[in-house]
Amino acid sequence: MDNKTRLKALSRLAQSKTNAAEAALRSELEEVFAILDAETNYDVLSQSLEVLDVIGYRFSDSTVDFIGNFIQTIEGRELTYAEPFEGFAEYSNKHSLIVKAVEIIIRLRYYETRHVLRILLSLYDHPSKWVRQKTQSGLDSIGEYNLDVFYGVDRKGGIGAAPQNGILEELESMDAPALKATFEASQRLLSSILSPILKGVSWSYDAATFSHGAIPAIPSVADVRARSIKVLCRLYSLADTIQEKLAVINALATAARTDHRVAADEATQEMVSRDSVEVLNFFAQLIRVEDFQIVQKIESESYSIFVRAFNDDIKDATKKVEKAIAENNEYADYRTLIGFEGVFGDWATYERFGERHSAIETERRKEATKLAHSITADNYNEWRTKILKYAKTESEDLATFPLFYHFLSEFADAQPELALRLINEDTIGIARFLIPILISLWNGPHRVQAQDLIERWIDEADSDHCLYLFSAIKMFLSTTELDIDLLTRLLNKAAVLQDVSSIRQVTTVAIAHWEEAGDVVLTELFYPSLDIQTGMKSAGWINEMWFRDEARKLFAGINPEGMDHVLENLLILNKIDYHAEEVLCCLAQQTPERIIQFFVQRIEKEEHNRTDENPRDYESVPFEFYKLQESLSKAPGAAVSYVLDHYRKDATLFEFRGAKLLKNIFPKFSEEFETELLRLIRAGTDGNLE
Repeated sequence: MDNKTRLKALSRLAQSKTNAAEAALRSELEEVFAILDAETNYDVLSQSLEVLDVIGYRFSDSTVDFIGNFIQTIEGRELTYAEPFEGFAEYSNKHSLIVKAVEIIIRLRYYETRHVLRILLSLYDHPSKWVRQKTQSGLDSIGEYNLDVFYGVDRKGGIGAAPQNGILEELESMDAPALKATFEASQRLLSSILSPILKGVSWSYDAATFSHGAIPAIPSVADVRARSIKVLCRLYSLADTIQEKLAVINALATAARTDHRVAADEATQEMVSRDSVEVLNFFAQLIRVEDFQIVQKIESESYSIFVRAFNDDIKDATKKVEKAIAENNEYADYRTLIGFEGVFGDWATYERFGERHSAIETERRKEATKLAHSITADNYNEWRTKILKYAKTESEDLATFPLFYHFLSEFADAQPELALRLINEDTIGIARFLIPILISLWNGPHRVQAQDLIERWIDEADSDHCLYLFSAIKMFLSTTELDIDLLTRLLNKAAVLQDVSSIRQVTTVAIAHWEEAGDVVLTELFYPSLDIQTGMKSAGWINEMWFRDEARKLFAGINPEGMDHVLENLLILNKIDYHAEEVLCCLAQQTPERIIQFFVQRIEKEEHNRTDENPRDYESVPFEFYKLQESLSKAPGAAVSYVLDHYRKDATLFEFRGAKLLKNIFPKFSEEFETELLRLIRAGTDGNLE
């Protein structure tokens, strides 16, 4: 019996409740357990897991318990394969077996909630991306409220909030170290439990129907929500980082939300109101003691709750938060200079968008200028403390700090000696915000001092202090003059340190200034920086420059030598996306033949890389061109001859790569392309005809 037929038979048998059926299933289960416990053949293990998936729910406690042990032991086994082939183990390995095992226990989450939860928590930080993704998906499915599970299919036999209660019992039973070890996963689960909606999906042969319902205010739901808030407050006390605290605040704010897609009845509104007040009271306690970045998040979330408030209890609680923030005088300066989530003005009359928003930004800019010009030698130490504190604000995008940049620039203009002192004595503390200060100093009368400082950074830079180099390079995007010698020294130091971000920034500066500075910028900065990146197998500069007018002008007129530098670098790109194609289009305006040759080189590289560790990452020719065919199709002779020359010796992969390139260049069968093919035919030889 083949495995597919066997699974169908076992599926039917598992539906039987007779003693004979149970005995047969138990025998099958023991056989599967024995195989999974000792077997090393991948196919046999995979098929056994499929059997367990079909019958495991009849013995859920034993199945989940065994899966937990299997996941632990399979990591230590050396797998074998019946018919191994190249690349097979990339997708059929221990981790793919663990994913299959996790899928089994996820389907048993409502039978053995706490045990399944413990296994998923143990896998949350697994080194395999696929295992982590499946684990996170499983945790989400346990935590969320499912309509059919809550009420039952056709509103019969539902288990209500039992899964959520099981999760809470598990989290509440953990001591501080255990709860802290599961911080991110626990926060994720608790956020799901506090969701205001039930979700459901029903399937037919040709469609899926998604449905939503409001969380009902029954005692079990009210209880798990109240307990979830308490566990989140406990989790907050265990947080080590700003980001962990912000994540908990986000989760707590979920307790104050209703969903606009479904109408909440009076009892549900009363439950949400109770939870909102509890959360807001907790927020109010934090304002006097927490970092300003936390206060800013609390302000934003509390204002959102205020806007959505549907009764006086919630509004009164938000007013307490607003009052506590207003009494925090130090926070006012922070909100002006950093406050990308701040609320400016009385909450009852505040408008976040439109003309009011523009007016607020104008006022903030004036206030930032005023604060910058208020710094003197007498109050410098006080402001130094503030600046360094504000500079610790975490963000993945420095573009969120335009007012702080403006403030620092104005400060450096007004008090250049104090600004020099700041970046000399507190370079590490202000490292992410050196650029506006450096620009002001360089463009002003203190250029020599700024240059001396940069020279010192070059001498002292190591792999842990590369950010100074990056800032010193990037400032030249905004300076009135370029210092090519200094940039060359910065580039050479970055190359020694393998600091690809700084090297890439030299490329950007060179392109931005080449029109006014001339070809010396290309020969001294642009080409060397490209070559260094090529040696480091990096071509990320293109993502920062493809859209700039200066880049388009440069590449449209670049000489053959310069084109070689660019194309040698772009050979590294795993895929030619529309960013790269924009650059190639500019180059192809001059010599389409050279770009066709470039793609043939990429084909050669891909074929060479077939033996490398990750051969599937490299795609020599894209699925189709965005607009490059317009230029390349003007050189049909070069297109045909370059591709044909490459495949004269071995045409095995021609249809997958060479023909694909020709199809991209000539998406419509043009007369010029036809002429070239007819020329080959008339020349004779079997190779030409093929």
